[in-house]
Formats: sequence, C-alpha cells, structure tokens
Amino acid sequence: MATGYHPYTWLAWLATSATAALLTRNPFYLAILIGATAFVYAALTRHQKSSGVASAAETRTATWKPVLKLALALMLFTVLFNALTVHHGRYVLFTLPATLPLIGGPITLEAVLYGMVIGLGFFALILVFSTFNSAVGPQTLLRLVPNFAHQAGVALTIAISFIPETLIAWREIREAQRLRGYRVRKLRDLQPLFVSLLGIGLDRAIQLAESMDARGFGGNLSAPARNERLLTGAGTVAGLLLLLAGLLTRSFGFGPAWSGLGLLAGGAIILVVVFRRQGQRLQRSNYRRWFWRPRDTVVFLIMVAMLAALVALASFFPKQLFYYPYPPYPLLPDFDPFLGLLFALPLMPALLLPAARRGDRRLAPTDL
Repeated sequence: MATGYHPYTWLAWLATSATAALLTRNPFYLAILIGATAFVYAALTRHQKSSGVASAAETRTATWKPVLKLALALMLFTVLFNALTVHHGRYVLFTLPATLPLIGGPITLEAVLYGMVIGLGFFALILVFSTFNSAVGPQTLLRLVPNFAHQAGVALTIAISFIPETLIAWREIREAQRLRGYRVRKLRDLQPLFVSLLGIGLDRAIQLAESMDARGFGGNLSAPARNERLLTGAGTVAGLLLLLAGLLTRSFGFGPAWSGLGLLAGGAIILVVVFRRQGQRLQRSNYRRWFWRPRDTVVFLIMVAMLAALVALASFFPKQLFYYPYPPYPLLPDFDPFLGLLFALPLMPALLLPAARRGDRRLAPTDL
C-alpha cells in the first residue's frame, strides 16, 4: 500500500481514534487527540509528496483540506451558538440586552468553554475520518465490504468519493475560467461555475455507470434455491427479533442481567451466519494482494489495547473522561498524564511510517 500499512491496520486506527473522540469531553484529551491525528495527516501528506509520484492518494489528501476548514468553521459556530443561547454559569463575561430574543442575557465563560468542547469533539471526529479517507482509497474501502453488502458498499464508496471528486472538478473549472480571463465579481457570476460543475458531475456519473455495466457488476450473483430463500428470510427475522428482545430486556430490566446479553448475542450470531451464507453467492476476484508487515502488527496491537483501555475507562471509571463546566462542577477539567499519553497513541502510524523513496513506483497507490 502507498501509505505503508495494511487496510485492516487503518481500520483499527479509525475505530480507536473515533471511539476516543466520542467517549471524552475533556478538552485536554481532545486537544492531544487532535494533535496526534493532525500529525498523522501531515505525515501522510509529506510521505506522498516525497515519493515524487502524482498519485491518487496525494489528490485525496489535498481534497480533504477544505473539509477540515469547514470543520473549523463549524467549531467556531458551535462556540458562538452555545455562548449566545445558554445563559448559565458563575462567571459572566458580559450581558446582552434582555430585549433581544433568545440571545439576550448573560454570556458566561462556562457556555463558551462547553461550546468549545463540543466543537473540539466534532473537529476531532471529522479530522479522524478525513485522515482515514486520505490514507485508504475508495477502491480499498470497497474491497473491505463483506460480500453480502457488496452493492451497498458500492453506493457507500461513491458517496464517500463524492466530496473529493466535486472539489477536484471545482478546482479544474476555476482554473479554466481564470485562464480564459473570467473573474467573479458578484454572486450572479458564479452561475456558469455551478452549471459546469453539474455537467461534469452528470458526465462522471454516466461514465461510472457504463464502467460498472462493462465489468458485469451484479451479474455474478447466483440465484438462491427456494429452501435457501426461506431459510434466509426466517433467519433474518429471527435474528432481528432476538436483537429487539435483547434491547428491551436490557433497557427495561426484564429478568436477570445476563438474559439481555444472551438475546443480543444470539441475534447477532444468527444474523452473521445468514449474511455469511448470502455472501457466498457472490464471487469476487481480487487482483492485488495486501501485505501484512511487522509495523502493521505493532500498530494494530497498540490500537486494540488503546480501544480496550478506553472501553474499560468509560465502563468503570467514567469520571476520568467526564467534563462539564457548569456548576456544581469545577471550571477547569482534570488532567491525568497517563491518560494524556493514552490519547497520544494514534500518532503511532506516523512514527512507524517508512521513508518514501523519491520516484519509487511501488509506492504509487493504485488501490485496486
């Protein structure tokens, strides 16, 4: 792979980093996680540029930068919105006239801090997914989808690649307009840009449909036998009913605690077996092998250990990850150096990333 890691390693990194962003509201830990993820993103960009190959991965990394800028704008909006709408706290920064609807009243430091914490969580999550999509191409994601969800995986892959493809087309159109001397002076001047963007989008959609039809997409799915169709339907219904019964048991406390977990596990096992049998009807061919290297083992084990530690903390010591600035809780969050080190572990892929040799075509990401 061009990024030097197996796709399963990146999946483990994604699951661990996203879980870390979701489980904590402590701004110190979120800032450490954002710094570690940004370091990985920068390392990927530097690695792809130093290889000297104008690759698809380099294009993916560049096209996610506007998304990160949008995430920063979203974070600032979250701070402003929470500060103007939540008038609660001990430390009043200033007061707006009470005649102003909704925003009138005291603007407190606690509201600003909590808005910043929520914005940091959003930004950390978006940065994690942007880094993952920069490292793993849509074709690789499609190969990771199980056989039974192959068609849904194609739709998901197209949806994920929509933002980068749209941004690439936007830059191409703007560059062509500048070469022709076209300048945008008012909002109405953007109309030709959107018309061209719509035309390029439709053209690429038609090309994608033609290429999928030429490759026989969906044509290698064998028809199920009548008995197998009945078993598949009955198994799916039974699995879903067991999952629903398990959720109701866990939520409302019917019976012993282990009964809900048993129902959930039974439903999940039945669904896995049914989906696996459905996936066996689809024959897929992969023309490129993925290599598992020692650095994959190191990063994978570290991510699994971090994920287990986060789940254990959230289950048994939730106060270690909790932060709420409003009274009666303290304004300043707690900070544990060991937890800070734990949230810095997502930078491991950047530390173990091999040096790219300039012009090495083996590092060019085809992602087939």
